[in-house]
Amino acid sequence: MSEKNRNADYNRLAETMQKIANEITRNFQLNNILPQMKAIQDTMSNLRTFPISEEVKAFIVEAKASENLSHEDFLNKYGEEIDICKTVGKAGWVVSEHSNPREIKEWYQLIVQGKDAEIIKYFDANDSNSLRCIRSSLSESYVEAYSCRYYNKGMEAYDKEDYMTAAMYLVALLESRTNDYMNYPRKMSYSNKYSEKGFEHHLQKEFIKADSFFTKRFLFLDMYPSLIEFLNRLFVDGIYTFESKNEPPYINRNWLLHGKCTRNIERFECVQLLNALSVIEFVFKMA
Repeated sequence: MSEKNRNADYNRLAETMQKIANEITRNFQLNNILPQMKAIQDTMSNLRTFPISEEVKAFIVEAKASENLSHEDFLNKYGEEIDICKTVGKAGWVVSEHSNPREIKEWYQLIVQGKDAEIIKYFDANDSNSLRCIRSSLSESYVEAYSCRYYNKGMEAYDKEDYMTAAMYLVALLESRTNDYMNYPRKMSYSNKYSEKGFEHHLQKEFIKADSFFTKRFLFLDMYPSLIEFLNRLFVDGIYTFESKNEPPYINRNWLLHGKCTRNIERFECVQLLNALSVIEFVFKMA
């Protein structure tokens, strides 16, 4: 290759890397970025030096330093990011394939300020683009009789603004889909199922299969931690047992499906359930 052609290749690569760096730090979608990152990593292996920004250099160094970490070491290294996403999940919002780093931090700040219900604005933005994508994807996923019936019944109630009925169908569907994918043993308690321990074997297996730093970071630091916390809140009674007569201020499976829920279910809570369903279908289909 001539010096002129080599310099041209370097410049094109530098421009591509800069675009990806900007997309990573500002507004990215996992499905859009992952193939680009893999292509760049493949190209980089054949090149020695090229002009790139300090931001991209730092990302490359970080990726290289972390790509061979064990699952445990990886989680320990990025504990702060995990804690943020766990807080988001505990508040009812799961980090999804439609999320980006800037939004996750903004969600966290709203939660800290006690304004977690306002996160629905992110799903209603741009003519409800994210919510429409979620609904379309779930409609395509649920073709089996049971799943299709429950999803369609839930969305029929949702569109009629009967959010209590919608939530009942969506919670039942969430439980069924999670159990199908995880293949839990019979009679396993909710507290064991919907916990880090319940997901431990699955996460270990999927972490080994993940072949890039970017995939590992998004799945195992952001999506799974928030999903597990959300499921734990939804299915585990905790201090909100029937005996306590203290109804939880959020949707809980037992209170809702046993007819004990007396408060009004709001639209944003159904959006939380739809978002969680979308994430479950996404991560397990990737697996």
